[in-house]
Formats: sequence, structure tokens, C-alpha cells
Amino acid sequence: MSFEPILLTPEEEPEEIFPYRRVWRTSSLEVLVVFLVVFMIWLLTDLFGMLPADLTDIRAKTGIALLPLAAWLVFSYRGERRALKPRFGLIGVLILGGLVANGIAVPLEERVFTPERWLPYQGFFGRVLGYMFTIGFTAEFLKYAVLRYTVWPQRLERRVDGMAFAITVSLGFAVVYNLRFALYTDATLLATALRVASIMFSQIAAGLIMGYFLVELRIGHPPIFWIPAGLFLASFISGLYYGFRGIAIVSGLNVGADASSPVRGLALALGLIVMMYITMAFIIESADTRMITRTGRREEL
Repeated sequence: MSFEPILLTPEEEPEEIFPYRRVWRTSSLEVLVVFLVVFMIWLLTDLFGMLPADLTDIRAKTGIALLPLAAWLVFSYRGERRALKPRFGLIGVLILGGLVANGIAVPLEERVFTPERWLPYQGFFGRVLGYMFTIGFTAEFLKYAVLRYTVWPQRLERRVDGMAFAITVSLGFAVVYNLRFALYTDATLLATALRVASIMFSQIAAGLIMGYFLVELRIGHPPIFWIPAGLFLASFISGLYYGFRGIAIVSGLNVGADASSPVRGLALALGLIVMMYITMAFIIESADTRMITRTGRREEL
């Protein structure tokens, strides 16, 4: 007569190892780090007076301008290196995004569009449309071009891949804009920090839209006007953000030391990117679920 052992605890199933970097998790950590650092600078400057309000040290400003890149390297790039199935080409997209921003977007803004000369005198809708059809459209079209002629379609196998590359190319734009602001203006450390967060969050938020429209062109079956619609929507979100920012800080279009409420400007930028992360995550999960139901092919959720 034999007795089988009685298990006091149920047998645990081995946990499935997720082979890809979790884009939303790492990107959210980057946003959180940048926000907390900028918020701390504001506290130490405006509330506690531990940092001089007129501090313009170029090394400190450059360090703040490079903070988003450092956060990306620590969380996203390091995460890709450690993943079982990493996404290749992120560094190339980052560098190319910075090059086209510095070589095309910035010259167009400073020599052709010159928004600081005429947009501050426009009303809310004038600002929205002005930024939408100038700086907004230029930046989003260039991001699209970088992704379209580098990683599309071979490296966009899942919808979240489009988000990973869109965040990266947008970060390349943000780093260039932030470095130019830190190096070529007399802004204080606080103004630079606020600008860094504002540019990073808004660039990534608008870039996510273009990334989704591009990856859907690869995976789904969108209509012929899909990409123009994506460019229009991403540009509109960019213009809408700048229009509301002018209201939030009550000091024109620029976030500077003389802004009457810089924290509201920072909160607006943070709210925009949080809203876009939640919205895009929901849209992608819904689209992938419908694809699984229809075809049985599993996507990254």
C-alpha cells in the first residue's frame, strides 16, 4: 500500500518571462524623474530660497538640459539592453532625431517662422493655429520622416514598438531644444528647468500620436488618408498645448523666470503627457485585443 504525498500549498505555475522592455513603465519613470527634479529646483528656489533666483551657471543649466537624456539611458536604453528581445535602432533614431531638429526644425523656427515676433499678439485660437501649422507640423513631419525611412516597417512588429521609437525620436528633438535654450539664452536655472520639462513632455506627447499612426500603417489596414490625418492631429495637439500654456503661465508663450505661475505651466505639461500615455495605452490595448479576437495572433498588451 503506497501513499502519495499531500501538498500543503498548491503547486505554483512558472511565471512567463516577458521578453520585451515594458515601454510604458520605463517611460513613466523617466517622466517622473524629470518632473521631480524640476519640482525640487522650484521648491529650493522659490519657496526655501536655498538656490539663488538669478542663478545662471552654464554647467548647471547644461546638466538640467541633459537630464531627460540621462533618464532615458538609465531606464529605457538599459532596459532594452537587458531584455530578451531588445529593440534595435533606438540610438540611431535618437541621434537622427537630434540632427534633423538642429539642422532643419530650429533654422526654420528661428529664420522663417519666428513665432516670438507675431504669435504673442494673437488670441488663443490664433496661437493654436499658428503653432499648429508652423512649429507643430514641422516637428511632427520630421519625426515621421525619421521613423518612416529608418525603422519602418521591419522593426515595427508590435504597436508598442511604434511608441518606443516615437518616444526616442521625440527625445532627440527635446534634447536639442533644451540644450539650445540652456546654452544660448540668459535664462536662470529655474527657467531652464521649467523649459526642459515643458519641451520634453510636449514633444513626447505629440510624437506618440505620430508613432501610433505610423505603426498602425504597418500592422492594420488604415484608409489612404491615415498618415495625413495623423500629422494633422499631432500638430493640432502641439498647437493646443502652446495655446493653453500661454494662458496657464499668464506671461506670453515663453516659460521664463518672470512667469507669474510657472508651476501651472509645469502642471499643464505633466497633465498632457500623462493624458497621452493613458490614452495611447488604452487605444493600443483595445486594438491588440480586437486583433487577437479576429485573427488569433497575439500582440504585446
